[in-house]
Amino acid sequence: MNSPLKHLIALLAAAFLLGGCAPGNSGPPHPGAVNPYSNGGFHDAGPNYPDTGR
Repeated sequence: MNSPLKHLIALLAAAFLLGGCAPGNSGPPHPGAVNPYSNGGFHDAGPNYPDTGR
């Protein structure tokens, strides 16, 4: 039985779960991530990236 209520509940559940994917301040990316702010070299961490220790 596919009632409209079941579809609505499924839609609301999916929207609630995907709501966590909204843009926000999620912190720096993982250490192996590509750095779009780098001017070259591994030691150039760029903004919002963890310091590589150099």
